[in-house]
Order: sequence, then C-alpha cells, then structure tokens
Amino acid sequence: MARRLANKGRRNLPKTTELGRKAFSSTEARITEYKDRIRDRNYLNFAIDRIAIELTHFLTK
Repeated sequence: MARRLANKGRRNLPKTTELGRKAFSSTEARITEYKDRIRDRNYLNFAIDRIAIELTHFLTK
C-alpha cells in the first residue's frame, strides 16, 4: 500500500520509452517514429548492444 501511495502523483506523467519522454497524439505516430528509428543503422546497432547488455545482466543474476 505504501508503494501505491508513493506513486499516486506520478500517474499523469508521460510514459518514458526508449525514445525518451515524448507525448504522441496517436498510436500511428508512435509506430511511424519507431519505423524511422529502425531504418537508422546507428540506432539499430545501439539497440542490439543495449539488448545484449540487458540479457547479460539478466543471465548473470
């Protein structure tokens, strides 16, 4: 219950995604933004490295 009360004021904040704090007007705008990011080679390499780090961290626990 203490956790629920502590997070009560944060419910209206924008969701944090891997794209940062950004308010999207629709789901289609979000999908378009993800597609544009995936086309970028540098971002794709960054995403693969980040996933590998997360998996390594999870597996070593």
